[in-house]
Amino acid sequence: MYEVLADLIPDIVALYSDEAGSCVRIECQDVLKRLGECTKATFLEFENAVASNVSANAFPGGGVHPLTRYVMNYIKTLIDYRKTLDDVLKDQDNKGSPISVSPETIEEENADGSSSCSPMVIHFRSLISILECNLGDKSKLYKDESLQHLFLMNNIHYMAEKVKNSELRTLLGDEWIRKHNWKFQQHAMNYERATWSSILALLRDEGIQNPGSNSISRTILKERLQSFYLAFEEVYKSQTGWSIPDGQLRDDLRISTSLKVIQAYRTFVGRHINHISEKHIKYTADDLEDYILDLFEGSQKSLHGGHKK
Repeated sequence: MYEVLADLIPDIVALYSDEAGSCVRIECQDVLKRLGECTKATFLEFENAVASNVSANAFPGGGVHPLTRYVMNYIKTLIDYRKTLDDVLKDQDNKGSPISVSPETIEEENADGSSSCSPMVIHFRSLISILECNLGDKSKLYKDESLQHLFLMNNIHYMAEKVKNSELRTLLGDEWIRKHNWKFQQHAMNYERATWSSILALLRDEGIQNPGSNSISRTILKERLQSFYLAFEEVYKSQTGWSIPDGQLRDDLRISTSLKVIQAYRTFVGRHINHISEKHIKYTADDLEDYILDLFEGSQKSLHGGHKK
């Protein structure tokens, strides 16, 4: 409605150019101003709604939260109204607003030299920063640190892909995309550390010798393997129920995890094969590799021991 009236204003001014038509011109300008204020208020109320969106429970499976999808699709839709939003938001910072532009947004502008960004782009960045803060709070609802990182990885990756594959790319820029790619990759690395570092520590040679000797303790080796298998089964049971909706991201994390886990397992078993009874090798490396491919499908499963058939 704002756009339609704004386009008609020149014609109205021309049609009612005499003194008798001044009241019509003034009324139209006043209506346009009120429509602009209404548009501005709606946009800022949306920012406020995103900032105040509180969840009582963690989002199941750690996938892409509905709020993330809604906000990014909302922003994408608003691109069609760029000129209108630039008009109604251009003096926003001078007049004040219910929510000021986030400090992170200001830092981004200073860092990439984009202080001359349009008002709409500045507020888009601010809205996304507000969303990220909200997601950070939502991630803390998970008791498992690994799932916290998986959740943030999923959501930031979704945001980055939404920008990269739409007109938002030209507005927010490649530097914004690089920064958010780095963010979700960091969460992927932190997920691996939180999940697997203590488990892979069981496959190290430290502490497997007999007391007072350099000889390998078969008992300790057996206990290490049993502990590793138990820990792996616990991860399998929980993380098959976790979700990575994006197929490429899911495959990438599986491959990265598999490279670390399978290499460590093969090396450990191969190095000590002469000290390990075959009956104590519960899974082959190929079994474990297949099981890792079951992770992140959003459907919880359990291992019941023995080699995979």
